[in-house]
Amino acid sequence: MLRYIVKRLAIAVFVIFGTSALTFFLLSLTPGDTAVIIIKRAFVGDIEYNPSIVEVKATKDLLGLGNPLYIQYLQWLINALHGDFGRSYVTGRPVLDEILPRLNATIELAIVAAAFSLLVAIPLGVVSAVRQNSGIDYLSMAIATFFVAMPNFWVALILILIFSLYLDLLPATGYGGIEHLILPVITLGAGMAAITMRLTRSSVLEVLRLDYVRTARAKGLDERRIILRHVLKNAMIPVITVVGLQLAHLLAGTVIVETIFAWPGIGKLLIDSVNARDIPVIQGCVFFIAIIVSLVTLITDVIYRFLDPRIKYE
Repeated sequence: MLRYIVKRLAIAVFVIFGTSALTFFLLSLTPGDTAVIIIKRAFVGDIEYNPSIVEVKATKDLLGLGNPLYIQYLQWLINALHGDFGRSYVTGRPVLDEILPRLNATIELAIVAAAFSLLVAIPLGVVSAVRQNSGIDYLSMAIATFFVAMPNFWVALILILIFSLYLDLLPATGYGGIEHLILPVITLGAGMAAITMRLTRSSVLEVLRLDYVRTARAKGLDERRIILRHVLKNAMIPVITVVGLQLAHLLAGTVIVETIFAWPGIGKLLIDSVNARDIPVIQGCVFFIAIIVSLVTLITDVIYRFLDPRIKYE
């Protein structure tokens, strides 16, 4: 197990820096001169402004944009390895000071949304499997199908329309107390719960048909004990895979939901930085997102071993 974890961490290092390098060079292919965009958006604040050649050259010299691309990337990489991700072209603040507060907001939203979805999805998925073809099964699957089909932005707008505009119960946007969490958590958690519930149901149904479950029933074991101690543990392995991928997606920042609810997360920061061509912040966001996704997938694989001791990592 330890050797496997070390190997995965070594691979993660290559993935993280490979992702950062690919992002850097892809940004150089986007249309427009980065220096011109920075002058218009950050220095002047007027997208209609036409900077002079002298202003463009001065900006490139100031930000090091006149160097070859590989030199720019190597300089960024060396500084990043020393904990310096540069300064934002827009605000002039260190990139870490821009990212860390946003990362905390995204982690808060992602964890609460994931917890909400699991608390709803797993019990309903198990009940639907145990009571297959019953009324609660049909109702649960209908609701799950509905939320799987509905995009997040549509759910978000409907929730804002009902609970913020019509009923005036919850704030539509902003970051603060629990009341600001409710709508974005439901928006994210509903879709995640729908997928998890459907998978839990199918996985539990598959395990219920195995021979060892029939043997446990033949021995006269209590049905609740069979479900909780024998069925659920084995049925959770494929569910954990999907939950891990969904959690990684949430922790990487949900751009649309964070933008709709004005949630100051890393996803919204990333889209704002792309619009402003704020390359240091974009690089920093991608770097931290790659770290988060790599760690979550590693933790997911390790959890397999605890759920099923028969799994061996070679």
